[in-house]
Amino acid sequence: MGKKEIVLVVVLIVVSLVVGVWLGRVRDVSDKEDISIPSSSYEDRGGSEAQYPVGQVPAAQDATALIQRILKERPNDAKAFAQVGDIYFDQHKFNDAIEHYKKAIALEPQDVDSYNDLGLSYHYTGRSDEGLKYVEEGIQKNPNYQRAWLTKGFILAIKGNIPEARNAWEKAYKIDPNSDVGKSSASFLAQYQVSPK
Repeated sequence: MGKKEIVLVVVLIVVSLVVGVWLGRVRDVSDKEDISIPSSSYEDRGGSEAQYPVGQVPAAQDATALIQRILKERPNDAKAFAQVGDIYFDQHKFNDAIEHYKKAIALEPQDVDSYNDLGLSYHYTGRSDEGLKYVEEGIQKNPNYQRAWLTKGFILAIKGNIPEARNAWEKAYKIDPNSDVGKSSASFLAQYQVSPK
């Protein structure tokens, strides 16, 4: 392994946590319901309820109360289980996230967001091959789901398979070059050139 490959691996490891968290948080907001928590947990937000924005980690006590409330109010709702998975994912409790994303998929087998996030959760527990399996299942359910292609490329790159990662990023880019995911794909493609042998 040459110096260039070693630098690439180090960069991939550093970038993996930052990008992975972003990949798991870019859920289609229009598909989600707003989650509310009592305003007593957040100062100066006004009103009787304060919103928990997607991608913002609540305090542990707030998260526990929020999880209990979501599951109590909507015990058979796939989106509720996906939201709980998101909360655990944000807290880096990936095994708990896995459990809830699996329940979301069991209730709604077409939920490609949960397949993607389940794949990332497995990746972050050191089970990247299992994670890729779920990401690819999501792609089979919706081949035009851009974020799954980005995630697939991300996991493949971390595993050191840059040529296949580039193929996945190229597919993500072609779906919509102007979206945030398309721009991220273009950035990865520019960053991870395949060097001639």
